[in-house]
Amino acid sequence: VEDYYTHMNANVHRGVHAFSEKATAAYEAARDAVRDFIGAASSREIIFTRNATEAINLVAYAWGLANLRQGDHILVSEMEHHANIVP
Repeated sequence: VEDYYTHMNANVHRGVHAFSEKATAAYEAARDAVRDFIGAASSREIIFTRNATEAINLVAYAWGLANLRQGDHILVSEMEHHANIVP
C-alpha cells in the first residue's frame, strides 16, 4: 500500500499519465495473480468489489435472480457474513 501511495497514487483505467498507467498495470497484475491462484480460465472472470456486501449482492442479483425460483431454499450457517442474511 505504501508503494502505491508513494509511486502510483492514481485511479486505474482513468488516465494516460504515468501514475495512472502504473496503477492500472499493478491492478491488472493483481487480477492475474488471483486468476492463477484460483485456476480461473481468464482474468476477465475476476471481479474486484469494495466489500463482502457488494460481492454478495452482485452474486445474488447476477446469478440468483436468473437461477432461483419461489420455493427454493438457501442454507447458510451462523458463521456467514451478515450480508448473506439481511436483505
